[in-house]
Amino acid sequence: MAITNQPHDLLASLEDLLVQEFRTLQTLISLTKEERQYFANSNTDTLMLLVEQKETVLDQIGLMEESRRMLTQDIAGKLGVALKSSTLNELYPFLEPAVVDRLKRLHDGILALVGQARDLNFGNKALVQASLEWLESAQAFLLGCCNQDIVYSASGVTRAFQPASGRGFDQRV
Repeated sequence: MAITNQPHDLLASLEDLLVQEFRTLQTLISLTKEERQYFANSNTDTLMLLVEQKETVLDQIGLMEESRRMLTQDIAGKLGVALKSSTLNELYPFLEPAVVDRLKRLHDGILALVGQARDLNFGNKALVQASLEWLESAQAFLLGCCNQDIVYSASGVTRAFQPASGRGFDQRV
């Protein structure tokens, strides 16, 4: 049951906002893929810059989400419809089929990109966790080599280990 008196300007703004959100998500995915390359290279300076860029993009996405919610409310108000949660799905029954089709395609594309970004971030998280576990294991091994309680002498007699001071190791793990 589509209403013929559509708030065309608001719908055009909503469509433009969805396109902008789609492109911003593409940028986020690109940054996330680039981030993965710098994990492998252990380039922490560039990685920090990428993290800052990602935070900026995520802030933009948050602002776009809020704008989308407000636009959806404005469109519902123009149509005389009360929405429960300000979602596009609630608005679809009151719009022209051609408009609904365009909005659904954009919305589905956005959801696909969100899923892809989430998967990439989970993969990056796994890489970082594996790297941290390796570093912790390497640190424990190296500290274990330096902190042995028993030392064997040339004659085969064991004696207590006397820790050397000043090696520059932080032995607090």
